Amino acid sequence: MTIETNKAILDRHFNEVLNQGHLEVVDEIYTSDYTLDAPVRSDGSSQARGLTQGREQLKQRVILFRAGFPDIHFDMDEIIGERDTVVVRYTYRGTHLGPFAGVGPSGRSIAITCILIAHLIDGKIQEALSAFDTGELMKQLGC
Repeated sequence: MTIETNKAILDRHFNEVLNQGHLEVVDEIYTSDYTLDAPVRSDGSSQARGLTQGREQLKQRVILFRAGFPDIHFDMDEIIGERDTVVVRYTYRGTHLGPFAGVGPSGRSIAITCILIAHLIDGKIQEALSAFDTGELMKQLGC
């Protein structure tokens, strides 16, 4: 796959999966053994980093974020590709209207800047590392 193709796959991740909630796209652009290492665990807890393993856990993670922040929107601020790796600096924004990470709805708006490093194989995302400041997220939620 070309670097541009890999970048386009990450664009689909952010726009179709995260922003629009099209969970069927997960089966198209992720390997079956996909792994995500990220601050908020797939069960919604934020006490420790956790792995999201496989497509179904990723779908649950997307549902979790979209339930906590129904108006959530991810902006890709910068994207860099090299061979089978794509790095995206992104910002997600939303209004906390549902339970999230053990915190009840606060009605507060959040804006969190993050980094995602994704490794692709044969045109699908195989693994990713997401990094963002969970302390800042909790502060913006009023915790």
